[in-house]
Amino acid sequence: MPPQDERGLSSLAGLSQLPGVAALSGSFLGLKSPSDLWVGILRSRSVADPIIERFGLRELYGGMTLEETRSALSQKVKIEKSKEEIISITVLDKSPERAALIANAFVEELDRVLGRSAMTSGQRMRAFAEKRLKESRQELERIEARLRGFQEKHKTVNLDSQSKAIIEAIGTVKGQLMAKEVELTTLLSFATEENPKAGVLKAEVRGLREKLKELESGKPAGRGIFIPTDNIPGISFEYANLLRDAKVQQTLFELLTQQYEVARIQEAKDSPTVQVLDMAMPSDKKAKPKRAVIVVMTTAWALFFSFIAALFLERKEASGRRGEASGS
Repeated sequence: MPPQDERGLSSLAGLSQLPGVAALSGSFLGLKSPSDLWVGILRSRSVADPIIERFGLRELYGGMTLEETRSALSQKVKIEKSKEEIISITVLDKSPERAALIANAFVEELDRVLGRSAMTSGQRMRAFAEKRLKESRQELERIEARLRGFQEKHKTVNLDSQSKAIIEAIGTVKGQLMAKEVELTTLLSFATEENPKAGVLKAEVRGLREKLKELESGKPAGRGIFIPTDNIPGISFEYANLLRDAKVQQTLFELLTQQYEVARIQEAKDSPTVQVLDMAMPSDKKAKPKRAVIVVMTTAWALFFSFIAALFLERKEASGRRGEASGS
């Protein structure tokens, strides 16, 4: 059973490049549900070729070429979708056990193809956030090491409360700005500029940039109650820069951690998974050849040949009687 919501279909966009599935790409026009696309994937080379290799079907079918083996396999496999959107796979084979294994292998290969090729929005966000989170952690550790080294070298460096407030405010806003820029970049990697969420993030980025500009100029909200950061003299200025950078990375690291957790949750929701309703089992009766048909056909052929044989014998006897009559 495929995902039972629209998100499942949208998460399959990456599958359009698979061999044998390209005809189903684009905006999925004509596809009523994810199961329509999944039926196409089940009939693709991406699924068939690994099964041919796994079960040695080329040799089993008499040393055919790969293309001929695909054709032979497709004739032995029936893939159907019910009105309830449930996909069923039926396989014909001389061995009931192998038929069941091949049917189950189709489901396994479908799951493998989906896992390999379907990159959902949650996966993209998680991968990008994970990478940036790692970079932020390394940068935070580097800056904290520099700050410790500076403190050990210069002992205690004091900043007045107003300057310290400026530094913390700038660091917090800059960290928030960087986190929003990361979130926007991640979104635009799989969405368009017209995406409503992209518009919201752009507005937030603009607002944070204006706020940062005000803080750095020392004129927040036009009230002029802060002094510009470049007015902090001497060694205290270097210390202030380190404090600011540390605050930036701390804020960024905290927000990226939150984004990463949200992306992991979204990934779990988005990931298309094949739900198996019934595993394929070896059949307890033959599908081919049908015994009733064999009996009927055998009887019909027996009657036909009996009729021909009787007609032949009758004509032979008649010919013999005519020969005896002409001889006498």
